[in-house]
Amino acid sequence: TINLSAIAENWQRLNSRSRLGSAAVVKANAYGLGMAQCAQTLRAAGATRFFVATLDEGRALRDTLGEGVWIGVLEGLSSVEAFDKHSLTPVLNTLEQVNAWAGRDSATIHVDTGMNRLGLAPDELPEALNSPTWTQAQTATLMSHLASAEEPENPSNRDQLARFQAALATATAAAAGARPFTPCFINSSGHFLGQEFLNVGLGRPGLALYGANPTPDAVKNPMKPALSLHAPLIQLRTVEAGAPVGYGGTWTAQRTTHLGVIALGYADGWPRAASDQLSVRLGETLCPQVGRVSMDTAVLDLTDAPEQARRIGGMVEVIGGDLTLERFAAGSGTITYEILTSLSRRAKRAYLSQ
Repeated sequence: TINLSAIAENWQRLNSRSRLGSAAVVKANAYGLGMAQCAQTLRAAGATRFFVATLDEGRALRDTLGEGVWIGVLEGLSSVEAFDKHSLTPVLNTLEQVNAWAGRDSATIHVDTGMNRLGLAPDELPEALNSPTWTQAQTATLMSHLASAEEPENPSNRDQLARFQAALATATAAAAGARPFTPCFINSSGHFLGQEFLNVGLGRPGLALYGANPTPDAVKNPMKPALSLHAPLIQLRTVEAGAPVGYGGTWTAQRTTHLGVIALGYADGWPRAASDQLSVRLGETLCPQVGRVSMDTAVLDLTDAPEQARRIGGMVEVIGGDLTLERFAAGSGTITYEILTSLSRRAKRAYLSQ
């Protein structure tokens, strides 16, 4: 279940923190929650700038939102014709891309400040800023990406801030009082690094919009959770002590055990690596998952749950309330990003607007 109101509220909160407001990142099907529904909600909440990862995502988002919103494509320029046709703005990551995009109304240049992934090297920036692509664009954005924003004490955050401020100074000098440009630097966690980061310009949150905690070291999640995950019981059985469960028989009952099978497996987003690591809630009772997670199912030990709660069709809570997304990710040995984006399309999504 996806709470669209929570997503809107999260964007509005982040938008109010950053000096120039915030765009909304809806790549990877809005982090697994449904790009069309989430983007429409964010647009209704006031978002006018969006980022996606790929050209295909950009096409789909343009079809969903229509004209009147700015859409940036993070992977860079692939087909000039396709970007023109769908009114998309590539994030220009190389000098070749910068030169190929000349003559367009909107230009966004990405300068690398220490992540060493996408973007121009700092010594390439002056050439890009003197190109017709930048100087003749009616609207322009200069952006970079933080590598360790979820670690507030990591010195690389301030190192990257200093490098980006130097890039902004170079861009300001190159403009010589001409058309202003928009700086775009902070991601989800960057919104919580302090005022000097918030003062830089436009925010670019993704994960935090969908309720995941952008401050993992903090006691309380500053965002409103937007996801709950439930699965139905599809079979019950009772086994005696010594009975193995699941592929390989890696878990063995230590007592007479009431087992329940739920229709949720690694093809749906419960990682096989999380086998025997997590509990779910049936009614008021926490019940451990036992044995190896299968492609379509997982087995639960329901022995401690009341008999009346153990019934075919009963729903167990996997994520929700105190069974947080962060808890599920930790038990899976991974990060919340991977859990969200691994939720399969066959998992039925219900959307709440309140």
